[in-house]
Amino acid sequence: MPDWMRNKLFNGHRPNKEMMLILFLSGILIFVILLPVDKNNNNSSYKKRSEPVSPQSGNEEKKTAVSGEMSLREYQEMMETELEEFLSGVSGVGEVKVLLYMKASWEYQVEKDGENRAETQNEETVYTINEYGQEVPFVKRYLCPQIDGVAVTAKGAENEEVRVRLVHLIMALYGLEANKVEVIN
Repeated sequence: MPDWMRNKLFNGHRPNKEMMLILFLSGILIFVILLPVDKNNNNSSYKKRSEPVSPQSGNEEKKTAVSGEMSLREYQEMMETELEEFLSGVSGVGEVKVLLYMKASWEYQVEKDGENRAETQNEETVYTINEYGQEVPFVKRYLCPQIDGVAVTAKGAENEEVRVRLVHLIMALYGLEANKVEVIN
């Protein structure tokens, strides 16, 4: 600490224990004042309950759980359009039409909080409050639907080299096996 500050704050002496305690408590007070505050004046935005939760249990819950996300059909159409645009840029392919087969729908992994013991396992679902003040499960991860098969029609697919190149591109993009990709003219 510079001499000029020590002279101003402590009259040229070392601070005693009482002064240090006051400074420490003042720091804690400033820290508490600067903590973020919940707008809904709840004690916590996260709550725990031990009942199982299903996002399909009610119409309103379903809307809030899926809000901000696209439906399976919208996702599939977006992926098909993206693949069509990509494949039509490959030399010799020409006009392309794509059909994707999705293996599953959206999956939600809900956050669980629990104790793990050898004889018992007690898990509780973690809840949060949404913008409407409703209690909803805290989703820790959204899993996109998996692509299980791809069918492509392309003008340039009569050329075997172009057809094989398209199959290899689709296999590389989606991690599919060759028997799950079909390219026709």
